[in-house]
This record gives sequence, C-alpha cells and structure tokens, in this order.
Amino acid sequence: MKNWLVTVLCVVNALLYMAIIGMWISIPDETLLNSITSAVALIFTAILILTNRERFYHFYTSRFFKKLTSSLISVFFIAVILGFLNFLAFKNAFLWDVTKNQVHSLTQETYSVLNSIDQKIRIRVFSLKKDYETIRALLELFRLRKNEIEIEFIDAELKPQILREVGVAKVPTLEIKVGEKVVLVEELSELAITNALTKVSRKEDPAVYFITGHGELDLESRENEGGAQLKALLQAKTISVKTLNLREVQSIPSDARVLVFWGSKEAFFENEIELVKNYLDAGGRALFGIDPDFNGEGPLKLKTLLSDYGLKLRNDLVIDRIKHANGSQGTVPVIHKYDPKHPITKDFKGTVFLPLASSLIDIQSEKGLAPSWHLLGQSNQFPASWGEVNRDELISLQVSFNEGEDHKGPLGYFAAYEKELKSSEMTRMVTFGNSTFVINTYKKFPQNYILFLNTLNWLIGEDRLITFNIAGIEEKPIFMSENQIGAIFFFTVIFCPLVLIILAFALYKRRQKL
Repeated sequence: MKNWLVTVLCVVNALLYMAIIGMWISIPDETLLNSITSAVALIFTAILILTNRERFYHFYTSRFFKKLTSSLISVFFIAVILGFLNFLAFKNAFLWDVTKNQVHSLTQETYSVLNSIDQKIRIRVFSLKKDYETIRALLELFRLRKNEIEIEFIDAELKPQILREVGVAKVPTLEIKVGEKVVLVEELSELAITNALTKVSRKEDPAVYFITGHGELDLESRENEGGAQLKALLQAKTISVKTLNLREVQSIPSDARVLVFWGSKEAFFENEIELVKNYLDAGGRALFGIDPDFNGEGPLKLKTLLSDYGLKLRNDLVIDRIKHANGSQGTVPVIHKYDPKHPITKDFKGTVFLPLASSLIDIQSEKGLAPSWHLLGQSNQFPASWGEVNRDELISLQVSFNEGEDHKGPLGYFAAYEKELKSSEMTRMVTFGNSTFVINTYKKFPQNYILFLNTLNWLIGEDRLITFNIAGIEEKPIFMSENQIGAIFFFTVIFCPLVLIILAFALYKRRQKL
C-alpha cells in the first residue's frame, strides 16, 4: 500500500476517533450507535495495523514513538487531573451572571426555597429528545444552587408506558419528588418549578380565608375594582384561597392559617368580633386592610378590636407633597421609608403607592410605653406630609395643614404585631391603612403585590418565601436562519478542527525532516 494512502487512512482513522469522543460526550444516551461506531473504528485500526505490520513495527521501535508514548502518558495524567478538577467543579458548581439584569440567575425566593429543603430532590423529565438541552439548561440553574438534585431524562417516544404509569398528559412534563411527595409540572419556568418545590416540601398548602359579607374585595371579579388578579397570584404561589362569612359559622375553621379582612366597609356584629378575638388570642394570624371613610367611621367594631390590641386607625387621609403618584396632588402617596429590620420589609426598596390611605399609630407609643406594634412603612416628615381630616378640603382638592386638626408626619401606612403566648403559639397581625393597592387596576405594578405577598408569607410563617425580586425583563429572542446555523456548524465543528489537524501534521513532518 502506498505511503500517501496509508497516511490518509491513518488521518481518517484519527478523525473517526475524534468523532466518537464527541458522540459519547454530546449524545451519551445513544449507547447502541456509539458502541457500533467505536467498534468500526477499532476494526479499521486493526486492519490498518495488520496490512502494514512491518511499517508499524518500525514505527513502534523508533525513537519518535518512545517520545510520543511518553508525551501521551503525560497528557493522560494531565487529563485525569483536569477530569478530577472538573468533577469537583461539577459537585460544587458556581454561576457568575454578568448580565445587567441577572437574566441567567434564579430569584432570591427560589434560593430560599432550595435552602430550606434538607431532603434529596429527584426530578424526572418526560420529554422528546430534541428538547433535552433546553430543559437541562433550566434545571442546571437549580442544580448549581443545590447539587443534591438528581435529574433523570426519559424519552417520551421510547418509553410511553412509563408516561402512562405516572399519568403524564403532555410533554414536556417534570416529575418533582421530595421524600414521598410527588408533583407534576407541565410549565417549564422558574416560577412553576419553585412553586412545585414549595408544594412538595410542605406538609399541606396553607389555607388563607378572606372574610366576606361586609363589602370586602371581590376575589372573583375581573373588573378594575376586583381582586381576580390577586387570587390568581396567591393560587400560583400554592396558597389555598378560601372565603368565610363570619355570620354563618360558629367557630373559625381549624385549617385557617390567616384571616384576611380586606376592604371591609360595613359594620360587624358583636359575635363576629368575638370569634375573631378568640381566634387571635389562641395564636391566630390576621391581615387587615381598612380604607378611610369620610362618610362615617367604616367598620367601627373592627377598628375597636384593633385598638384593644394597641393599634389606632385614624379616619384621615395621608397627603405627601413630595412622594406621590403623578397627578394625584399628594393623595396617592408612595411609601417613603421601610423598617430595615423586620422580615417583611428588610432590604425592600420597591416603589409602592397607596391610593387614598389613612394613617395608623401604636396607642402605647402615645402613652410612652413599650410599643406592641412596629410601623413598617412611613410617610415623609412634616411639613411634606400630614394626615388630612377636613372632608371639604378633600372634595375641593384644596388641602392644607390645619394646626390642631390634622396630624403631622411622619405617619404610619402599615404596621405588624407579634406576641408569643404561654402555649408557645405566636399571634401575628398586620394592618394597612389602605386595601386598594392590590386591585386589578394595578396588576402592572408588581411591587404592590410583592409587598402583599411578603406580608402574607410572614403571617403564614413561611419567611423563606419572602422575596423582593420578580422577573420583569422583556425577552428578546434571537432568531437564526438555517444558513446561519449551518455556517456556525461548518466553522466550529469541521473547519477549525480540520485546520488544527493539518497544522499539527505539517509540524510533525517538519520535525521529522529536522
């Protein structure tokens, strides 16, 4: 066989081995194809050696082969070291996201959920093979944060019987398992996966009861003044949203984690207030959102209940001349200052506005005693802000501070109460001087909803879900034509490796001549 032909066949054989290595790395699941290709390469090598025994014998006994063998052994040991380092990096992966808006990172909420799970997380992916890499890229973000996550891919076309056993209705679908609890996720997004992790790590979904029968927010309404958007958001966070009319029950349901009095306008009966008081005294949790009412005193008995616990709701309207929504002339104030220590507002810097808010104050602080409530959000200092009580001035929109009548700023927008009982139970309450900041009208203002969710999560007792970042980046995908994809493939997979091989061969021949 001619020398040049042997050289060409050897180069082809070497390229075949390179292709095999790439196949085992890129498509490890194609075991049969990879094995057959490897066997063909080995047979090809054996034929080359047998048909050119003398030539190869001289090559084996040459000085060059000894140096080559020594170099290959050195390369092998270097590869082993690099492989070990790669293994350590894989087990202790780290992501450095240099994008401006951290678009390749998970939210802080997801990190909190992952850190709170102390059991192994098993994820089975039921998908078509063509979607593997897209799904793997998303799941790798979770594994980078918690390397104990075990991921298994199942080809929906090759193993349909497993899909039927699990109950998969469509692909792709994720099966997430923590302990003995399993949940199926059909939406491939960080939010869906995080909610599923939250669900499987809970003993049960917390039940939040919204009180009805007193003109409260209608969670079913899709009108501007309704709360359908809020309900959908709570359900997406795996919170069980229920309604409760206190006039129709003899006791608070045992599964109630939080009672929500949101936008109550009408009077409560004495027995309703008694039910709520007994619930709170036994370590219950409650969230109040009470709006100012210049035609009366609103739900007076509910305000009296809060005053019994040490919080006074003033029937005024907070005016903030500096921080307010444009065009509101100060009647739609933006929260100026947050409590930097409380879990609900720690590190929170979002812009939250309260359309027509009344102020509140800790009664005990007026008496110089230790406060039982903590103001979490406040207005500007006087004279920038004050609490307006003159109804005529509000109607004419000619508001001004009146000494002796109006309340000087800074004023409290919302406050939290926490008290540990002898039974080791913890009573928690949060009160807002406004309820309309989370109606459907403001669904495009996520910070309002984040503050509400933070508050509810604290009341439920799931501080791990308190978050301050919800992705709001507009996605701008890059579309590539088949010609562009083909050009990228040609230059990266064929042209560049071929140039390097030719260059290496040329250097080898030149060294032989020397």
